[in-house]
Amino acid sequence: MHKLDHQQRQPQHTRWLALAAGVAAVAVYWWTSSQAKNKVVPVGLIEPVDDFDAERFAGDWYEIARIERGLGKPLTRSRVEYELLSDGSLGIINRGFHAGTHRWVESHGIARFVGAPHFGAMKASFKGPFHEGYHVVAIDPDYRWAMLMGDTTDSFKLLSRQPVLDGKTTDRLVHQAALMGVEAARIHWVMQDGINPTGHW
Repeated sequence: MHKLDHQQRQPQHTRWLALAAGVAAVAVYWWTSSQAKNKVVPVGLIEPVDDFDAERFAGDWYEIARIERGLGKPLTRSRVEYELLSDGSLGIINRGFHAGTHRWVESHGIARFVGAPHFGAMKASFKGPFHEGYHVVAIDPDYRWAMLMGDTTDSFKLLSRQPVLDGKTTDRLVHQAALMGVEAARIHWVMQDGINPTGHW
């Protein structure tokens, strides 16, 4: 009888251990998330702009250049649409033509400010609870072009309101990106509507 009681208690003990492990995992995730939200300035040379206007930034942009990452790698004619949401965050829709499948694809995300809204430092989420740096590091006074980076130099994006951005501006922005640690050789210039708008390959 004693042996039977011990066998019955063992599965219950195992369930309690699993529950405790789950609670601990949630606590760790909550703590790390709260730490990420408190991060206002990215480490290193990546400095977001301090005069950002989310309302002016909203709307459609052409992706002129990027560092290849994940599903973005084979995309051409890619564009980004930003929508200013009621809570002050930015809704993101990425669209592009997938060269491998010959289909248009899109992804959705949300970028939330990690400091004051005029400071261009954000955290973006595209897949569930996972967040990544999404910082506006340079922007035209008339919001005709913008340069974005993550928390590291593995994330880089150059946007324009038009499918063509003049060479003088692109050269200046690439130089600025290089000062932040971006390797110019890694930058991919996006084909828009069958042409390369910048003349770079």
